[in-house]
Amino acid sequence: MASAHSETPELVLAMLGAILRRRREESGRTLAEAAEAAGISPGFLSEVERGRKEMSIERLAKVATTLGVAVATIYRELAAGLDGMEMAGLPADPHQQLRLAATVLDPVALRTVAEFSSYLLMRQAVPQQRRIGFQAPGR
Repeated sequence: MASAHSETPELVLAMLGAILRRRREESGRTLAEAAEAAGISPGFLSEVERGRKEMSIERLAKVATTLGVAVATIYRELAAGLDGMEMAGLPADPHQQLRLAATVLDPVALRTVAEFSSYLLMRQAVPQQRRIGFQAPGR
C-alpha cells in the first residue's frame, strides 16, 4: 500500500517524538530521568522528542518500558495520528504544534503560515480609538 502524500519521514519522526514527549510528561518524569532509566543520553532523547533523530526499536522498547507504556500502544497512537482519524500524541500546546508543523511543511508553506499568522495578529492589535479632549456633561 502506498503511503499518503503527507506521510513524510519528517512527519513520522515528529509525531513519534510528540507521542513520546507527551507520554513522558504524563508519567511525571523529566527528560534526564527518563533518559537515564532507559540507558540513553538526555540529549538523544530530546532530539528524538523534537523529531530530529531516529530511534532504534531496541531503544524505543526501553523508553516505552521506562514510561510504563507498551510499544504497541505507541504505534497505535502513531498510526491513528497518521491516518488523520485522531490527533493522538500531538501536543495540546500551540507552540509545540507549531514546532511540529515546522518540521513537516516546506519552507514556502511555512512562510505563508507565518505571514498569515502575522496578519491575524496585526488585525487583533488595532488600538482602540479613544476621544481626547473635553466632553460635555450629560453625554
